[in-house]
Amino acid sequence: MLNKTHENELLLCIARCEPTNPREHLDWDYVFTTAQAHGLLPLLHKHLSNADVPGHALSRLKRESVANSQTILHLIGKQLRVVKLFKENEIPVALFKGPLLAQMAYGDFSLRQAGDIDILIDRQHFTRARSLLESLGYEMYPKLTSPQLASHLNNHCEIQFVRDEWFTVVDLHWDLAPRSFVFRVKADEVMSRLQSVSLAGTVVETFSAEDSVLYQSMHGAKHLWRCLEWITALSETIRATPSIDWDVVVARAVQAHATRILALGLRLVENFSDTRIRARVLTTVDADRAMQRMAQNIREQIFTTCAPAHSSETNLYNLRIMDRKRDALLSACRALFVPTVPDWQALALPAPLHSLYYAFRPLRLSKVYSSALLRRVARNV
Repeated sequence: MLNKTHENELLLCIARCEPTNPREHLDWDYVFTTAQAHGLLPLLHKHLSNADVPGHALSRLKRESVANSQTILHLIGKQLRVVKLFKENEIPVALFKGPLLAQMAYGDFSLRQAGDIDILIDRQHFTRARSLLESLGYEMYPKLTSPQLASHLNNHCEIQFVRDEWFTVVDLHWDLAPRSFVFRVKADEVMSRLQSVSLAGTVVETFSAEDSVLYQSMHGAKHLWRCLEWITALSETIRATPSIDWDVVVARAVQAHATRILALGLRLVENFSDTRIRARVLTTVDADRAMQRMAQNIREQIFTTCAPAHSSETNLYNLRIMDRKRDALLSACRALFVPTVPDWQALALPAPLHSLYYAFRPLRLSKVYSSALLRRVARNV
């Protein structure tokens, strides 16, 4: 890759939510592509709208910003309709991520790139929630057989419901993380301590500030912190919420065996922004500074590692960020053997033979990774 030092410096300034005046000669195609990959396009527009930017770049920024805002408004309308229907049918529901997080972190719900609608319910309400979503025209994707759905509910944390030819996607969650990523904070615990906030004039429920910090740290860690906006959102959440009870955050992290996960999130905030984390908190969760060193490594590679990680990389990563090695090993075993949607899509088995997927999955994975390795070798020859 050609040297993009100045372009990357600009993006790091944007991620710190700092006004900046970019250099004249930048590769704007690279800036846009990288900003989009890292979820920074709305923030890029906000912080460059009054800067000395070439006309073609500013025009593109405006187009992207308007399109994003229109999509966000569409999603908020759909989101509030779902929440209203769930409440009318006495299904407790929490909104998180998406526009609501943007509003709470940045003060503007349009400052995150439009994506899916994320909703958390208690697993016991899944069947009713599914019926209600279907009554609004959503379809569960993928369509699963009864044994597949039972397995998915036991081992995973979400499934998609789509409509409008995929323009509207609801990610219906019943847990915070799949079993293949050990995170011992349960949905019912989080649902018992929600806070009420206003979104587009409607009162909705979302995670408490303390749970939000811990969840965002887990979500970023689960995906190897490969999106810069996740760090920015966590930083701005902390900055915008001075009332966070850090003793509670740390206690919940300890209970969840997730102190290193929390430490990595906080060290990244410290590394990428000017949001200050109390020294006492950092000392408690990262006494050996291992996560500080890991945060520095992530910073050095942030613009070269946007692609999803392979399972071998994820397993090694989990060994470093999980408090207990046995949790990392448990995660690796579940990732290797517990069947997922791609397994069911690759091989159709009748319901009585569903248990054979546990043997089929490692065979399929070995074929996938062997093919990937051969392609990599062929490219290097």
